[in-house]
Amino acid sequence: MRAPPHPRLATGLAHGEHDERPYLALVLAPGQDLRRRPVAPARAVGVVLDACDALAHLHAHDLVHGDVNLANLVVDDDGRAMVCDLGVARRAGEPGPVRGTHAYMAPEQVRGEPWTPATDVFALGVVLWELVAGARLFQRATSYLAAAAVVETPPPLADAALDVVAQAALAKDPATRIASVESCARADLPA
Repeated sequence: MRAPPHPRLATGLAHGEHDERPYLALVLAPGQDLRRRPVAPARAVGVVLDACDALAHLHAHDLVHGDVNLANLVVDDDGRAMVCDLGVARRAGEPGPVRGTHAYMAPEQVRGEPWTPATDVFALGVVLWELVAGARLFQRATSYLAAAAVVETPPPLADAALDVVAQAALAKDPATRIASVESCARADLPA
């Protein structure tokens, strides 16, 4: 899936085969992913806003990332985040196999239903919750258990303003979830 260029999105440069093996060359995202380089809860809002910017760009081009998670968000030395790995991305509404990182998958994604921008909003809600809480939300011993856990109600965050945004992004029904990453970014988030 080829996404249009954006400064907060690591996009593909080339693809093909070498020695009968497929390859995909991506733009180098300087920094480390959020699994290796956690950010302070105070910086979580900026990371989420950077991700919202990149995902809004994808959604404007009718693409859904489908695998937003801590491993696919790279933070550089200036604290700016870049969204990486469009390996499972697809057109909004397009059917396809269940793919993604189980602990970040929206309930409709787990059920194998078509993805919409709300699918990425849910994953971004998981990321926000985890960055602020400093813990994993739906991580379980197996992928199956992680996928099943996404229907659980998350515990509230200590920061009430961020909790309102996280809980709205984590609504189980995509029809009641924050409708878009732009709406998520416009929420009354403390800076």
